Amino acid sequence: MSGFIVIRDYKPGDERNCQEVIRESTMSTVNTAFFSGLTREITFQVIILTSALMFIFLGVPFNICFGSIPVVIALMYVCVWLSHVFKAVQLNVDMGSIPRMYMSSEYTGFWVAEVYEKLMDIRNPQSLQFTIINSDESQKMDLSAYRKRIVGTIAVTRSHNNEDTAWIRRMGVVKSYQRKGIASALVDEVLRFCRDKCYQYVELVTTECHDAARELFLNKGFELKQMYHKQIVGSIITVQMFELMYKLKVAESP
Repeated sequence: MSGFIVIRDYKPGDERNCQEVIRESTMSTVNTAFFSGLTREITFQVIILTSALMFIFLGVPFNICFGSIPVVIALMYVCVWLSHVFKAVQLNVDMGSIPRMYMSSEYTGFWVAEVYEKLMDIRNPQSLQFTIINSDESQKMDLSAYRKRIVGTIAVTRSHNNEDTAWIRRMGVVKSYQRKGIASALVDEVLRFCRDKCYQYVELVTTECHDAARELFLNKGFELKQMYHKQIVGSIITVQMFELMYKLKVAESP
């Protein structure tokens, strides 16, 4: 065993590490969103229309008009990248106010996954195996010979429209530590919390760029509530959104 991953509550001082996790998670979908937009019919329509306008109204030679295609594609990538940067900046501010945003009520919470690795171990985390434990178990162990780092986050807020519904937010796992069961453990922690607080439903929104996350939630018992498209750059670049819902089982009275 190469180390441990502790699922614990947020504590003051975690902000910067949480910001790094969320920023990496946000920027990791740039290429996926770009290729998704590139294959849409409207993208080809814009490229053809641009070439036609240059040829008809500006008198640009036909072969040069086709040469504008890479420029349109490059601009499209820049737009997608900038939209992700803007989102990352917004979330960075959000992560700087975790106590106020996610810890101000007994019905909200924020958790982190903190990895403990042996000090002299420099191997790629993707090749290592970790044991996932909770904070109570970690307090019984001597982890002084391990270096630690926050590699995952998740939060819960209460719905503004329905007090019986909780929303999962800010879930992210550092890429090199994915496929280790971290996201699954974070979701399990949230569902336990929601049961303890007597929530009836847990909901979240994910995108077409997060296939692995969507599959995880569906395997946990979440169901698709609705789908819709969110505009990134007008109607040219859109992302399909998936709203998922989990119905918590209410314990029967004795």
